[in-house]
Amino acid sequence: MDWAYYWLLMGILAFGFVIANLIRAALGKRRGWQVLLFASLSCGALTMLCMVQMVNNWVQKEDWSALLDCVPAMASWLTIALCLGILLNLLALCLHLRGEVKTRGARPFS
Repeated sequence: MDWAYYWLLMGILAFGFVIANLIRAALGKRRGWQVLLFASLSCGALTMLCMVQMVNNWVQKEDWSALLDCVPAMASWLTIALCLGILLNLLALCLHLRGEVKTRGARPFS
């Protein structure tokens, strides 16, 4: 299996899911946010897996120039993307939990 472009698709999907979750939180929609959070984290993990598989493919083909050129840059970009993804997912989680606490406070007998 060629992993060359799956990391790009999974990375775009991961950030797309978290942006959709943030938009839903901003609009006050309270249902289904857990699914979007899980999908975003799963796609982020699959992005990392695809990158590791791509590096593994380079090692098996003994393409040392690709490893020397790409892996240092990939490591720094993946670290930035991972931290950004975690922060955005935490923001979405906090927005949803804060909204749930506010709506529970409005109904004292539920």
